[in-house]
Formats: sequence, C-alpha cells, structure tokens
Amino acid sequence: MGIIGSIRKHSWVAVLIVGIAIVAFIIGDLSKNNRTETFAEIDGNKVTYDYYQRRLTEREKENQMEGNSNYAFKDAVWQEIVQERVLDKEMNALGINVSDEEVSDMFLGRFIHPWVRQQFTNPQTGAFDAQLMNNVVRQYNDMPDTSEMKQQWMKFQSQVRDDRKRNKYFTMIVAGLYMPNKIADKIAEMSTKSSDVRLAVLRYGQSPDVKVELTDADYQKYYEEHKKELNYSMFRMENREIREVAYAVFTAQPSQADMQEIESEVQDWWNQIQTMDNNAIIDFANMHSQHGYIYDSTFMSSSDFAAPLDTVIRNAHAGQFITPRVVNTIMKNERMRLNYGQYVMGKVLATEMRPDSLRASVIFIPNQNYHNSIPTTVEQAAARRDSAMASIKGGMTFEEAVVKYSIDTNKLGDQGWTPDGPGELNWMIVHHSVGDVFNYDLPNDAGHLVVKVTGKTTPVQKYRVAMISKEIVPSNTTVNAVRDDANQFASQYATCQAMIEGAQSSNVQLRNAMLIAMSDSLTGYTNTRDAVRWAFDEKTLTNAISGEIYPSDFSYIVVGLRDVYVPNKLTLDQARPLIEQPLRNEKEGDLLAEKAKKAMQGTQDINVIASNLGVTVDTVTGVTFNADRMGQNSMEYKAVATIAAKNTTGLVGPVKGSWGVYVINIDNNSKVEKGDVNAIRMQYERIGRNATGALIPVLKNRIKVDDSGLRRL
Repeated sequence: MGIIGSIRKHSWVAVLIVGIAIVAFIIGDLSKNNRTETFAEIDGNKVTYDYYQRRLTEREKENQMEGNSNYAFKDAVWQEIVQERVLDKEMNALGINVSDEEVSDMFLGRFIHPWVRQQFTNPQTGAFDAQLMNNVVRQYNDMPDTSEMKQQWMKFQSQVRDDRKRNKYFTMIVAGLYMPNKIADKIAEMSTKSSDVRLAVLRYGQSPDVKVELTDADYQKYYEEHKKELNYSMFRMENREIREVAYAVFTAQPSQADMQEIESEVQDWWNQIQTMDNNAIIDFANMHSQHGYIYDSTFMSSSDFAAPLDTVIRNAHAGQFITPRVVNTIMKNERMRLNYGQYVMGKVLATEMRPDSLRASVIFIPNQNYHNSIPTTVEQAAARRDSAMASIKGGMTFEEAVVKYSIDTNKLGDQGWTPDGPGELNWMIVHHSVGDVFNYDLPNDAGHLVVKVTGKTTPVQKYRVAMISKEIVPSNTTVNAVRDDANQFASQYATCQAMIEGAQSSNVQLRNAMLIAMSDSLTGYTNTRDAVRWAFDEKTLTNAISGEIYPSDFSYIVVGLRDVYVPNKLTLDQARPLIEQPLRNEKEGDLLAEKAKKAMQGTQDINVIASNLGVTVDTVTGVTFNADRMGQNSMEYKAVATIAAKNTTGLVGPVKGSWGVYVINIDNNSKVEKGDVNAIRMQYERIGRNATGALIPVLKNRIKVDDSGLRRL
C-alpha cells in the first residue's frame, strides 16, 4: 500500500519539492542558454536546444516521467515557452512587475500566495501554519546559494513572483471588460416578452426536390468573404503549420499455420504447469508469460478480472487450474486491447477473506539513511521508536504519541483509507486487528514506523492467481511477407496522388491524418514518429511519397504528403472541405425560402403552410430574447430574434436559420417579470472573463514563431 509514500510527502523537505512540482508554469529567461545554436525562434529571440531540453527535463521530473515523455508532452513544454515569451512581451510593455516587498508578503505577510498556503496549511486544523513558514524561510536563507535545496527554494520563489505578475496582467484585462448598464437594461427590457409559437421547418438536406448546384464562383465568393473564419476553423487560432498525409496500411494477421503453432505451444505449456507446484508455476509465469504479465502476489477480487475470467475465478478454489482460453484482456482496468487476443491459463494459488481497504495511523521516525537532511542517527531513531512504544503501552494516546515522537513537520498520523495491496507493511496491517499497535522497520535501515491499525472494510473473498499469457500474433514469416507486399506497393508509385489511386483500385486500406510538427505518430499507429519527421522535413515536397515504409506493431505503412496548410495562407482549394457544407446550406436556404414563400401564398394558416411543405407543425412555448434555442431547434438566433422583435401575433418568415428555414406563427405574447439588470450585467461580464482563455492564441498569432527545431525531435 502507499503508506510509506504518503508519509514521505509530509516531511518538511518534501513539502517544498511537492510545492514546486505543482506549479503550472516555470518562467525562464531565454537569454540564459549555454549553447549558441538556434533550436527555434520566438518573435526574433533565439531558443537553444539546450534551454528547451532543460525545461523538458524539469517537467519530466515533476511529472515522474524521467525522460519517458511522449511528443504531446514535449509539445506542451514548447507551447509553455512560447506562452511565457508572449506574456513577457506584453507585461514588459505595460510595465507590470512584482517588487521584492510583494514577494515577501506572499510568504510571510497578509496576502499569502495560494501555492504557499496550500503547502503550509496544517491538515488537522485547516489553518495556515505561519510559524512553520517562518522556520522554513530561515532554514533556506541559512543555506549556501549553491546547494540544490536552496536552488529549488529560489526557483519556487521565482515561480510565485511570476504567477503574481501574470495575475496582475489578467486582472487588468478582465477589469477592462464590462457590460454598460444601459445595454444590460435594454437586454432585460427585451426579455420581458415571452412568445408561444408554432413552426413549420424545412431542414437542410431533407428536401429531395431542392437541388443545390455549387459553382467555382460560389466557392470563390464564400472564400473571399470568410477568410478569417476559415483560417480559425482550420488552425483553431494556433499559429502553426499543419501537414496532411495519406497512408496505405498493410497489416499482418496470423495465418492458419501460425495458429497451429501457437495452439501447439499453448498445449505444451498447459501440460507442463499441471505437474508443477506453486513456486514452479510462479517461475514459469514470470519466464514465459507475454504482454507484460508477471506474477503478482496481490490478492484480488474476482471483479478485478475481465470477463469471462471473473466468473471462472469467482467459482474457483485454492489449487484449481484455469484451463487455456482465448481472451482479449485479463484485468478489467486494462486499456490496451490486443489485436488478435491471447491464450491465458493459470492456477488459483490461494484464497483469503480480506478487506478491500485499510486505514492506519503512524508515527514516522526516519534516520539519516532516509535523507541526508535528517540529523537523527540510526541509534537515536531506534531509541525514539522504543520510547514511543513504551509510552503507548503506558497509557499515552496514539495521537499524543504522534505529536511527541513523529519526525514529521505536519504531525500527521492518520494516513486515511488505502486499498489492499502487496508488500510487507500491507500484510502486517491486514493480519493485525483494529486497535493493534506494532513496529515496522523501513527498508534499507532508513528508520521506523510505529503503526496503529484504525480501520478495515468488511472482508471479501480474494484470490492470489498465477496467470500465464500467450499472445496470438503472426509469425515472422507472415510479417515478412506483408512487409514485402508493402515494399512492392510503394515501389510502384512516384507521387502521393498516384499512391492514393493505387490503394483505392487495389482495395488497400487507406487512411488520412492532419499532423503538427510534434504529432507523436500517425493516427492509429504507434512508433511512427519517423513518418511525422519525414512529412515535416524541409526537403519533403507536397505530393511526395516516402522512400521507405514505416513499421508499427504488425503493420507496414506507405506514406505520402498530401498537402501543407500554412496559417493565414489557406488557399481556396484547401478551404473547399470547410466551405462546402455552410455554402450548401446558404444556397439551399435561398431555395427553401422561395419554396416557403410559395407555400404561404393565399393563406395565413400555419397548418396549411406545413401541409403544403410536407412537414409537421412544431409547438414551442416561452420563447424569449435571451433564449438560444426553440424546443429541439438549438442555436437558432435569427429565428429567436425575429420572434422577439415582433410585437404582434401572426405569421412571420421565412427565416433562414442555422439548421433550416422557418415559417413562424406567433400565437401569443405575454409579459414576464423584468430581469435583474445587475445580474445580467454580471452574467455578460463573466462570459467576458471566461473568454480570456482565447487571449493567448490571439497574442501568439501576433508574433512570428519558427519551431523548425521541433520537427527533428
């Protein structure tokens, strides 16, 4: 169970480290790079690879990735650097800064920064521990500036300063967004009318007698009128290039010969394990089991296993073998599913009635082997443990003993509920009764825990299972044959378009993907970062086809560069897929409006009009100016505004809306109470404040960013 880790995070040293790890941004000076080669440029300022790598390493450590981050994470670090540069430019231009006095106040004064307050709040009282904060500040001030701990502390202070600086900037922006009282009053007044209406709706795409013909001139006109919207739809305000690739996929599947070989080996394994004792089966499982399965000594509930294994195990007894069967997943919480499944077999080694969750309180007595910042010797820690045990036996409450003996700044004894799991400490808690107090020696002679068992959930039947997995995968012979097919296919074509046509004519699986420079892989296929690098290589031309094929698991992929999309330079041809539907709706709306006008000739009866149009009448009540929908018809602002502006009853329309053309009959207008003007004003101002999230992309679009270095990662 995670008790040791939970205790460790309450030590005064780790408190600061945790605090630093949760910081959302680390502001850096782009000029402090040790190497002069340019990795990228932001608004004309160089960013070296060395600087970027330091930032990435910091983030990986904070997120416990230790050099194992994916490209989405790497891209997030880069975007963070860009955002910092953008904000720095704005804040410097406005003269926004944070003084040393303000920084001191955020740690020791009246306006404690939330990050500081979070890390130095007493969990038992919920109050900020000012004395602890003062002690920590003095301890760090006494450290030499060159020490690692002092460097971390100084970085934390810098992060707090920079966060306050950003808060000043965004507070200024928000303060500039307001709703004038007169406009709020007008909205409130217009919303005092509520209308009950009946609608005849001609929905786009549902009138077979209406034919829409789109010409090149139509596309050109729409393109010229909506360039900004089209650019936003494509790039979502991200000032970064997109490359579109097409790729043909050749996937190997187990042949009949492959299946016969797999089934033969499964039968051989099954014959072997039936003659083994438990220890031998555990060794066999650890040696032969595939897909990352090794023996886990944890007792698990049958519900932890995926179907049908959950039923098999629930009905099993200790010593019972699990016969071979094909499943996709073994454990219920698995996310990854194997392409062709796996054979599993095994044995239920033991069963026990055990709690699902445990609760304990601890006295934490580490020694100098735990961390070099702890002065307590091995002998002193042992003596402290013995004194704690003796005091408890002598009548001292455990809570009092925690305060007196625990070497833990927060004096937090209770560890809360934790799940039953593996490990010696977990075993000891399970096999002690609630109320028992015992000693547990930390690994590597690092100190002691005095533990009191304070709670257990009702025991349930659990199982310790040795599970052996044999993946169903194609053989090397089969995979090599598919690779040869992919190579032969690739050699036939010189361009991406020719490859697309060849895949379509030969019934080869063809996929499409829109990539950014930091895309981790081709959509649906892992370990294909090399294909992304090729697509973004400056030497790769539009309509080119890669000179190599890319392996991914049991697939081989032939890739071509279909198109390159540059922000603010979207061409008409590139925008056509974005244009087609809204343009079609616009043109169809004109035709449907003419159809509706003809149906309205000679009648004011909405039922007759609906019959002429071949649609049914919808009834909607309580339509007001501030509504964004009419019954099932969402986001129909034009129709709502038309109703709100009409002060009399009767027929209005046709109205071209977002989803169709409306003929509206207003049956009744009634007065409703005028809304609170102040509440309306605050509502719109809140919308404005929430919209500040769009500020960063807007600022990014105002500067030039060269991220060519990212393409080589």
